[in-house]
Amino acid sequence: MSAYPSRRTSLSEWTDENELDAFLVTSETNLRYLTGFTGEGMAIISTDQPVVVTDRRYEVEAADELGDCEVVFAEQGYLQSVADRLDDRGTCRVGFESQHLTYAGYQKLSELAAEVQLTPTEHVVEKRRAIKEADEIAFLRRAAQVIDEALQVILATLTIGVSEREVALQLREQISYAGGDDVSFDPVVAFAEHSAAAHAVAGDRKLAPGDIVLIDAGAKVDGYCSDMTRTVTMGEAGEKFSEVYRIVQQAQQAAMAAVAPDARAVEVDAQARAVIDASEYQDKFGHSVGHGVGLAVHELPKLGKNSEDVLAAGQVVTIEPGIYLPEWGGIRLEEMVLVTKQGAEPLTQTPYLQL
Repeated sequence: MSAYPSRRTSLSEWTDENELDAFLVTSETNLRYLTGFTGEGMAIISTDQPVVVTDRRYEVEAADELGDCEVVFAEQGYLQSVADRLDDRGTCRVGFESQHLTYAGYQKLSELAAEVQLTPTEHVVEKRRAIKEADEIAFLRRAAQVIDEALQVILATLTIGVSEREVALQLREQISYAGGDDVSFDPVVAFAEHSAAAHAVAGDRKLAPGDIVLIDAGAKVDGYCSDMTRTVTMGEAGEKFSEVYRIVQQAQQAAMAAVAPDARAVEVDAQARAVIDASEYQDKFGHSVGHGVGLAVHELPKLGKNSEDVLAAGQVVTIEPGIYLPEWGGIRLEEMVLVTKQGAEPLTQTPYLQL
């Protein structure tokens, strides 16, 4: 049985509780979550039949995927079609996604639908997306398996002289071979001191003996993402690499041990940060320890030192501490885990180095 009607019902109940007559969805990811539609468009969600506004490029997808929705093909732009449908309601209050609808779009829609009171909301659908249903967890498990298979092939076949860009391309190929639909983001492949850039862009740098190799990659399966990072060295690990690697691994283990329903995300981050700050590499961990993963590779909850989120069973999050040393390199280890009543269940399985 499709999950989309129940998701829309939950959203409609929220709009009623907040004295709104309808909810305007402008995020394509949220549109897919609520309707299953894989094309571009917007949706008006209420207790009435949902209305999806798209264009003729997606006529086939709309016919296949939107059988329980009214489909409107925009002839004069999405906002004009949305305004026309909202005007049919007369005076009403409509919630909109303030983090997705641009200010220019808000202004235009306000002019086109003058009788409609547009009310900003934040993360209404995203909070629902954060807790995964059983079929979503199955897709995420498969996406994790795909990136495991692909990355293990890459790590086993690294050769001196290959470029970062070539490895990134090989990753895309291996993800396809493993059954993935696409990458979930442009792979991060960084050698030597370039690995000190937490989100390095793969370039023409060639792999040399003794280099650090940091690879951060993910796959998509049926729209759901995976995300994993492993760091290795080309050749025998030196003393410094081994030292930094162990600290990062200990930080990751500490954070994973703190993952549980009702755990504060800020405390999970703090556990990893405490391990690194107790070493000589204090202040060399410059990003959050993790984030949610689902239809988007970065979604709620946020696991950082300023987060106000609380973990819940059914969420899928990353745990990815790192230490970054300019002119030497960086080490990040990232696992994708499911939050369960028993704690963190790893979904990614690629082995770590035994140092």
